[in-house]
Amino acid sequence: MNKIQLLVGAAGLLASASLFAQGQFNFNNLSGARPKVFGVDGTTPIAGANYLVDILVKNPTTGNYEGIQKSGVAFTGVAPLAGSNAGLFSGGVLTIPFVAPGATAEVRVRAWDVTSGATYDAALTRGSVEFSVASLGGGTPPAPPAAMAKKKGNDKKEKKSKEINKKGRNGRIG
Repeated sequence: MNKIQLLVGAAGLLASASLFAQGQFNFNNLSGARPKVFGVDGTTPIAGANYLVDILVKNPTTGNYEGIQKSGVAFTGVAPLAGSNAGLFSGGVLTIPFVAPGATAEVRVRAWDVTSGATYDAALTRGSVEFSVASLGGGTPPAPPAAMAKKKGNDKKEKKSKEINKKGRNGRIG
């Protein structure tokens, strides 16, 4: 199975994410360290409609990673941007109904090549990364999360391989 590389920046994959009151999350990597999502070669950022990036959040009641909503509809992913912004994505404001503001959210960001499978589970080319988002923000204007830290590598059913530089500032999950 080919693996898509998810680059984890110093503050975590979603360095620019901000969380709002009412369990909402701005899902993007457009600011801050701007960590990019890379293809199987680890150097070419993924771009355009052949790829999707999505997020699951761990429900603290069930212990399962679950999908979340955007504007009242299930969020099924967003295509990464193209051109000089390849590897970046902007999924907009997503609702997390089962994680309260101020709590810590366990998130799993997934990316896959839709030409190798219509869903993440069916795709032959895919990658994921899990990490914690502490102290979910809120208020007006919304405050960013206090810290984001990479937690674990890929799904348990996939082989885990990772490279983290000596400074621990960047890592690739593939």
